[in-house]
Amino acid sequence: MPLTVRSMTFPEMVRFRAERGIATAISAAARQTRTSTSEYLRRAMREKLEADGVSLPPLDGPGDRQVA
Repeated sequence: MPLTVRSMTFPEMVRFRAERGIATAISAAARQTRTSTSEYLRRAMREKLEADGVSLPPLDGPGDRQVA
């Protein structure tokens, strides 16, 4: 999927600082689940937000992919 299509599917950018080694750990976890780093982080954040009782909009379209 071209970058422009992905950018339109997920228009908001989120950035934050983290401790040393977290980026490597996230990349490894994404590879283990056979998904992109971005998709892994989106899923992890949604799971945590929902567990904390935060109401989120539904995912629609190509960004709502299931891992085979």
